[in-house]
Formats: sequence, structure tokens, C-alpha cells
Amino acid sequence: MSENFFGFIDDGFAHFDEHEKAHIKVMRMIKGSKIRVMDGKGKLFEGTLIDKDRATIDGLIESTIPDRIKIHLILSPIRWERLRFAVEKASEFGVSTIVLTNFDRTTRKENESKIRKVSLVVRDAIKQSGTLYVPVVEEMENFKLPEGATKLILDQRGESTLRNSVNDHEEFVLAFGPEGGFTDREREFFNSLGFKMVKIWSRTLRVETAVVSAISIVRFLKCEI
Repeated sequence: MSENFFGFIDDGFAHFDEHEKAHIKVMRMIKGSKIRVMDGKGKLFEGTLIDKDRATIDGLIESTIPDRIKIHLILSPIRWERLRFAVEKASEFGVSTIVLTNFDRTTRKENESKIRKVSLVVRDAIKQSGTLYVPVVEEMENFKLPEGATKLILDQRGESTLRNSVNDHEEFVLAFGPEGGFTDREREFFNSLGFKMVKIWSRTLRVETAVVSAISIVRFLKCEI
């Protein structure tokens, strides 16, 4: 499979940031090389490299529509290698949004640098998986809860299971706490926003395992895998 690159498309050209320029250099691509450029919004183009910064857009290779089922994740930053794993797999599963936020028991705080790092992990995961939509990575204060979505907080105190809480809606918001779990104050806060507290099963899972399991369950029950 040919390598895909992420570009900012403008007026017939694809422009590359420093991360993509490094990728182009690693692939030893030169002026005149053919390049496949994705815009992160469902389109894949064929282009010709002009220099390390940009390419001409020669034509559209593929255009796709967004997934019918939209999944938004609310995550607490955890140890980087574990957060990276969770973000990679969530991106491969085609989530729409990854929201990073600090909870009372978060030990590795969210900041602008971490948002940037997570965004790059998301982009690389998408390029590998062949998905043409790049999930939005943002802070909690910028995230608007979608109206009509099923909102679930994953917590071992939940009396119902995730399996029994996936309904006929097509949009889901899944909130995962830090390694120490949610505090009562946070549970009350999510409850006030209309979140239902559910558990995946009887055992306590690590955050990254819970993320992959929860997305898989939703996708499976909505007949998407």
C-alpha cells in the first residue's frame, strides 16, 4: 500500500507541516515524486511533490462519507505510553473526537503540549489504518456535548453494563476517568449533564483496555464490525 501524507489543501496545492515534512524526508521523496495526500476530512488526493513544503494536487483518488455511528471520547491523561496506545486504537476504530481533560485524580496533567502530541499520534494512526477522517483532539472547555447523543460514564460503580446501554442512537459520548477513578463530585457533575454510569464488566480494567473494549462493544452492537 502506498504511503498517505496529511496535507492542508488550498487552491490546488497541498501544504505540509514540519511533522509531514519529516515523514517525506524519511521516505526519501524528491521533487517530482508522486504523493498521496489526505485532507483529514474524507478525501484522498494524488499529487506531485514540488518541494519539501508542498505538492500540486493532480486529482481526487477517493472520497468517503463519515461513519454512521459517531463516538466521542473524554479521557484523562495517563502515563504516555498507555495514553498513546489508547489514542492509536481509538483512532483506528474511527472515533470522531478525543477530548483530554484533567480530573481530580489525574496525575499527568493535560496541557497544550500534550494536545499537540496526541494530535500527531492520531494523525499517524489514521495514515496507517487508511481511514480518511482525522478525529478532532481538543480540551474539554472547547467540546460541545452533541444534542441527542447517548452519554455514558465508564465506572465500576455502574449498576448497568455498557452492553445493555447501547441504544438505537447513532452518537455516543464515552467518558473514562484516570487510573484512580472518578470522585463522587465528578460522578455528580457528569450525572448533571445527563450521563449514565455503566461498567464494561465485573473486572476493573486499565484505562487503555477500557477504551478499546468500550469502542469495540459499541461498534459491534451497532453492527459496524
